[in-house]
Amino acid sequence: MRDLARLREVATAVAKHGFGELLADTPVARKVFAGEAPPQEEASLETESAAVRLARLLGSLGPTYIKLGQILSTRRDLLPEEYIAALETLQDDAPLLASDLVRAAVAEGLGATIEESFQSFEEKPLGTASIAQTHCAVTHAGVAVVVKVQRPGIEETMRGDLDLLYLAAQVLEASIDEMQLMGISDVVQEFEKALLEELDFRQELKNLLAARQYLDPERKVSVPRPFPELSSKTVLTMELFEGRPLRDLAARSDEAAAAVEELLGSFCKQVFVDGFFHGDPHAGNILIDEDGQVGLIDFGLVGKLREEQRQDLVTLIVATIAGDSGTIARVLVRMGTPTQRVDLGALKREIDRLRGQYLSGTRLSDVDSASFVEEIAAAAGHFRIKLASEYSVLTKSAATLEGLIRGLHPDIDLVAIAKPYVEHVVTERFSPAQVLQGLAADLGDLGSIAQRLPAQLDQVLHDVETGNLQVNAITPGLDEIPALLHQTASRLAIALFAASLSICTALLIAADGAGGGRITLGVLCGLFSAGGWIALFWWHLIGRGKPLKLGPLLKMFRR
Repeated sequence: MRDLARLREVATAVAKHGFGELLADTPVARKVFAGEAPPQEEASLETESAAVRLARLLGSLGPTYIKLGQILSTRRDLLPEEYIAALETLQDDAPLLASDLVRAAVAEGLGATIEESFQSFEEKPLGTASIAQTHCAVTHAGVAVVVKVQRPGIEETMRGDLDLLYLAAQVLEASIDEMQLMGISDVVQEFEKALLEELDFRQELKNLLAARQYLDPERKVSVPRPFPELSSKTVLTMELFEGRPLRDLAARSDEAAAAVEELLGSFCKQVFVDGFFHGDPHAGNILIDEDGQVGLIDFGLVGKLREEQRQDLVTLIVATIAGDSGTIARVLVRMGTPTQRVDLGALKREIDRLRGQYLSGTRLSDVDSASFVEEIAAAAGHFRIKLASEYSVLTKSAATLEGLIRGLHPDIDLVAIAKPYVEHVVTERFSPAQVLQGLAADLGDLGSIAQRLPAQLDQVLHDVETGNLQVNAITPGLDEIPALLHQTASRLAIALFAASLSICTALLIAADGAGGGRITLGVLCGLFSAGGWIALFWWHLIGRGKPLKLGPLLKMFRR
């Protein structure tokens, strides 16, 4: 019932933001609005573009949908640039939590009162967001810290919204072919995983500890030290970094140039060497102190790249610099999952066009790398190449960092800073030890194949000799006929069952002198009949002649 009430609220907001036409002829609109027309679009939004209205819609629906918009803003392979730009404006500001609620949340999370956990605790928050609120405090050891407190009840609210998102994704994929290609359910699944990790502050604590291990001692970049003994699933305590946001620096100043070079060098190491990088390096998450030390905060979202992904990324960058579009095309296919045959020649020609249009130099002021990456992602989608989610986080992180750098130090030499780290990966990839290790693995595989080959060949010849060798023809269209016949028969059976019980219900209740037992039996028949009709209607709405995917629907009932 809670989810149904939320569904009506979401449907009303969708209509008021100018998307009522999408609901007009759907069963959801008929049920939610009881046969009435959806609400009219708000007059203030009539002149806004669809992208802006979508961003405002998500912003009006609360923290879950704001986070969804922020995740979608990383998927340049799914949405046009106009929508990406609009979704990137979403901010998760939220009203202040009352001090008594903060105290209760800290006490529940840490199992002790604020006075028992901290020497002092400032009730005025340092910052607010949809998921948490931060406060300055001092530990009993005299260390200045920041305490991140999760908003009470926010997890239950977000889980309810996730149920509706899974349901909506299933309906869209069952109804619209293009939605299947986009993998809406996969996007929601990815979103749920990221959101639940962000709700568990213990994961952010692990990210902070890992990021500190990867710090380069030669770089003036630091990460706050977390305090596990003063942290839990809903409370996170970390060392206070006293500095101002990086955006406060004067553009093209010596201080800005030094900070940007340190930041970019650190990011290159994170991506190419460590495979562990900050997933949201916007200006509010990067601070600088009086000594020029750069501090990275908020590790709720991080990106991770496996060794082979880092090697593919380096190969892609080297090929881009060298102008080798053929290698770019082949690596791009290897980095993703093709859902159909890829025309490598056509993809190569498209990459040639994009390189000539967007890349014309080595300095940031000479290139439009954000547009190049966006167009490459769009080309991958056009050729039905589904890129891994790890690259989506990297694309978003790199685009955010580029926008920050472009405003502070656009003349920075990207190649000069990235070159040592790229060389490190290339050297490690082709080092004698690595080559021998790969060769040994390949020889082991060949030896295993050679060992099994005689037995397998003997089995094949024996099957031919005894007539047991079978050849199966692949006929996708015909193979679906048994499943369709089974579904049709099942629907007919349910329809007959529901119709029979409906007739029984009418006869039992309308009979003269019906006693209490007969009325009770009639009510039970009516309930079973209604269940049969509802199941049949739901099957028709969702199945659409294809097997029903129960996984996303069952998630709705997991609580």
